[in-house]
Amino acid sequence: MKNNWGKKLTAVTLAGLMTLSATACGSSAEAAGGGAPESKDVETLTVLMYTDWYKSGWEALEKHVNDNADELGFRLEISKIQGGNQGDQVVKTKFASDDLPDIIQVYKPQWVETNAGQEGLNKLVDLSDAVDVSEYDPNALDGTYNYNGKLYGIPMDSIVLSGVFYNKQVFADAGVEVPQTWDELLSACEVFKSKGIVPVYYSAKDVWSVQPPAVTGPVIEAKNRGISTFELMNQIDTHQLTYTECTAFVDAIQKSKDLIDKGYVNETYLSDTVDMAHEALANGECAMYINGTWCADNIEQKFPEQSENIGGFAIPQDDGDNYINMFTPYSLCLTTNCKNVELGKKAMNYLASSEAQQIYASAQPGLYLNKNVKSEMPAATADLKTIMDNGKSMTDWEEINKYSYGNLGENVLDYYTGTFKEASDVTKALDEETAKSAEAMGDDNWK
Repeated sequence: MKNNWGKKLTAVTLAGLMTLSATACGSSAEAAGGGAPESKDVETLTVLMYTDWYKSGWEALEKHVNDNADELGFRLEISKIQGGNQGDQVVKTKFASDDLPDIIQVYKPQWVETNAGQEGLNKLVDLSDAVDVSEYDPNALDGTYNYNGKLYGIPMDSIVLSGVFYNKQVFADAGVEVPQTWDELLSACEVFKSKGIVPVYYSAKDVWSVQPPAVTGPVIEAKNRGISTFELMNQIDTHQLTYTECTAFVDAIQKSKDLIDKGYVNETYLSDTVDMAHEALANGECAMYINGTWCADNIEQKFPEQSENIGGFAIPQDDGDNYINMFTPYSLCLTTNCKNVELGKKAMNYLASSEAQQIYASAQPGLYLNKNVKSEMPAATADLKTIMDNGKSMTDWEEINKYSYGNLGENVLDYYTGTFKEASDVTKALDEETAKSAEAMGDDNWK
């Protein structure tokens, strides 16, 4: 299901790969984060996740738990596996073979259901009566962590918001205001081009990064239909609607290529990378870059003196009614394989608390779903948060689709390079792959 850009983004800031083998609940192994010998009367809960999800937040939280294991009553032993399709296959196999750890971090319960069936979903413990989620907005949990009436997981990581990141000084020097409509964006691009500045940077060497200019399309489609992205994807998942019939999606893909055709994109975009885009934006070599808020995080880390000079805004629409995509954090789930489920529930309740989430956030600043967590964030992220706070965001559709739609990035690139002749060829490819996935699952809606 997940060939989306949100899954691949963490490789941008990932430092190092590491794979550890999982051990059974109650292991007496030395804690990975705390480093001190384990107390004999404190049980260890094993955790499995992708390597690129184990960042500074998890490092800090794992160390805190293991340093305070006697007080908390448990410790954590975190194992990691390679991300991407290879890692997905490992996780699928673990569900199929009943070789699960005590706790596992997955994309969403929907992903488990799609890839491991209802039997796999049943291997996740319902946390509804075990975890206090009063510190969370119910709307942020419903349809994702709270799925089919059960709380299958808790959020662990920061929210990612997508939008246009821009160099404030470049805009000011050119006398350009932040565009609110698509025509205003094109006019701004013309000004930047006339001054020898790349208006919009593309980084197609990293194929996933060609998706952000297009993925807002389904969000706008949902807005135009007066429904949520959950309802939109339900219609697609039940074959009541196709991606190609989502005219706002086709339009977004078309417009992303229009920027290339008008000469508003760097000529070497096919060989340029995400890191090159971040550097160009920070140094004022380009005016704008369309991506997710990890872009602001990376610039703050590598070019801290320029961080406050980078702002963010929503991709402008024809009517100026602009929305952004919200990628909710990955799900941390308790499995039925845990030998001490009650201890597992206690641990999950603690990991969802503002205390634990704050430890994570303090080590890894960002935007968190727990309402009591305070965290500094780059100026561009704060700009996009304001848009979200004003009700102009929707949960990204790629997180909640039931069936695989193939690789959007590769399809978009095929359109850019001429293999596909029309923007609708991209969505038709998604529809064909969705149909194959649904038919393979025996879905009667596709018969």
